[in-house]
Parts: sequence; C-alpha cells; structure tokens
Amino acid sequence: MRHILFGLACACLSTLLACTTIADLPQPDLLPDTHGEDLPADAPQDLIENLDQVDPPDSPTPDLTELADTPVADSAPDAVAPDALDTEELGPDLTDLTDTALPTPSVRFLSPANGAHLPNPVTFTFEAHHVATVQILADAWPLAPAPWDPATSASLTYTFSGTGYERTIRLLGHDGTGAVVAEDSLQITVTAPLGPGTSIGTFYNTYYYLANEADYTGAPSANLYAPDCSVIAVVSSSFANSACIEGSAILKDGRVINYHSPCACGGPCSYCWSVLDKNKFPWGKGSRNNPLEPLRSWAVDTSVITHGTILYVEEWDGLNLPAVDGLGGAPHDGCFRADDVGGGITGKHVDIFAGTKAMWRELEKIFPTRTNFTVYIDSPRCQHL
Repeated sequence: MRHILFGLACACLSTLLACTTIADLPQPDLLPDTHGEDLPADAPQDLIENLDQVDPPDSPTPDLTELADTPVADSAPDAVAPDALDTEELGPDLTDLTDTALPTPSVRFLSPANGAHLPNPVTFTFEAHHVATVQILADAWPLAPAPWDPATSASLTYTFSGTGYERTIRLLGHDGTGAVVAEDSLQITVTAPLGPGTSIGTFYNTYYYLANEADYTGAPSANLYAPDCSVIAVVSSSFANSACIEGSAILKDGRVINYHSPCACGGPCSYCWSVLDKNKFPWGKGSRNNPLEPLRSWAVDTSVITHGTILYVEEWDGLNLPAVDGLGGAPHDGCFRADDVGGGITGKHVDIFAGTKAMWRELEKIFPTRTNFTVYIDSPRCQHL
C-alpha cells in the first residue's frame, strides 16, 4: 500500500511540474533569478545572502517520504464476519413466525342435506370459522342482499320462485377484503308448492302461557295445595289467580306445577296442584300427560278437534316470530298440534300456547285475540310433525 501511495504522489507532482512553465511564474523586477544573478544594484545584502535558503512561497515542494508513510483511511466499511454480528441490533427474530400456524378459514352447511327434496321456504343453516362475512348463492344468484357477519346469524331462509329442478347452492366465506377464502356447496330440489290440506272452518284465537311467580308482586298470602292437602307453596294472591287461569306455573324456586284436579282443601280457585318433572315438562303438561310446547300447542274443544290432531294455519306460515325469553327468533311453519283443553275453550275457539307472558304480549301485536283463521287438517306442509 505504501509503494502505491508513493507512486501516486510522484505522479501528481510530475503532473504539477509539467503543467507549470516559466511563463506562468510571476516576473517581478526584483526576483527574476533564485541565485542572485542580475539583481538590482541597490538590493539589500542580507536578502542576497539568504535568498538561496528560502523556498518560493507559491510552490512548496511536498515531502513525499512522509506522504508515503501516512496511512490512508479506507472509506468503505470493514467486512464483518457473520459470527461477529450482534443479533440484537438486527431486530426481532422472525424465524419463529414461520412455525406459527394461522387459523384456517372454513364454512360448512349443516342443513338441508345434500340432495334433499323440500318445499318452500328453504332454511339453510351453517357454521363458519375465521371468516369476516358469508354469502349463499343459488346457481350463482345471491340469496341475501349482501354478505353478512356469520356471528350475527348462522341461517338464511329463502323462498324460491322456480321449483322442480336441482339447484347448486354455494356457501362462500370472505376475508376482510371481500376475497373468497372458504367454500362449501350442496344440491337441493325445491318441490312444487303443497296444498294447505282440508279446511275445517274458521276459528278465532286466544292465548295462554306458563305463569311465572317472578313476574308478580305482593306478599305471600295464598296456599297452593297438593291433592293430599299438603301445602306446595305460599304465594301472592295475584300469582295464584294467574296460575288458576293458565293451568300451569313456575315457582320462584324453579318448580313447575300443573292443575291436577278440583280440591276441597281450599285455596285459590279450589284447585289442587301437582309438581312436575321439570326435565320432562319444562313448560307444563297438556290434557293427555303430554308436554306443552310453546308456539306449537293449542288448547281446543275436543268435540270439534280431536286431541293430538296436527293443524295448519296459512297466515302463520313464514311469520317471523319475535325473539322473546329464548323463544321465537325464526319463521314459523304454520303448523300446530291439539295438545290441551280448557274450561273456556268451546266450539271454534282455539287457545294458542305462547310460552311466556312477554311472548303473549308480542303476539298480540301481530294477531290480536279473536283474530279469525282458517284451520286445515291433513296438511302436507306439516308432515314433519
């Protein structure tokens, strides 16, 4: 390196000397010659004696030996061996990210079954994981106005205009950008509309429900008796009166009681009560030891409608039931069953079991008490019951 630098210095000096001519140097009258020739006669003697020892100020001669010995800084960064790198200066270690499995988006139809033949309206249910939105298409036609968040609803009910041929139904799962990241499909055939069945005439409605002690206030003052006259509970008179009207009730302690028989023990309405198996009769018991079912069971006059008869009401078919107290929240199919009787239920009067007092109030807004309906039996639309 020193030999190279020395050579470079020499080359630079040679170039400098080659480019500087006598003509370029200043031509003063006083110093035309560095050896004292042709000096003016009146030049000071000390200038003449020291002239040979003074270098011209404008043309210094560099000491090339020192230049060759001076180390030159290298502007390029030094190479660093990989083992000498400080990994903390390079930021976080991302190698572990390659070992972290990302959640896999998935969607899957739960119903109807692949290849099913079914009538309108068709309800699709599904499950979806790690997707932002879903959409259901029939032969590439979207069944919903726009994709939706499956956390808000995992079902869709649709009425098809065309029937009698097979359709391909696709369930698409999208990511946050709208790209399809998961898919499932099935085939269904929507059958032609079914008739309502055989009409048995026009009936009017009322409602009943499971009386809940928690809905009533007042001091306990009324005894509810078992058939052996033992006291089942002491309740407020307002709750006792409601239990007598509805025929079934639930106590604050969770026990479900049901009308058993007339009672000589006393108490409200002179009824005796039985405590039911809550697992078997969570909503009370019908007239044939059958469990009551909210929004399905009717109390009827058995001289007009036989107990256990399946009934169809067209006005209820497809009705979007309000979601109340864990009930409803889905379209009704229009199908009912004669499960119960009542002392005030005679002739063409049916009592619809609403389940809860709150649901009864909501149904009153849709079909108020004494609304007339045409009732059908033997309906092919209720074959699932």
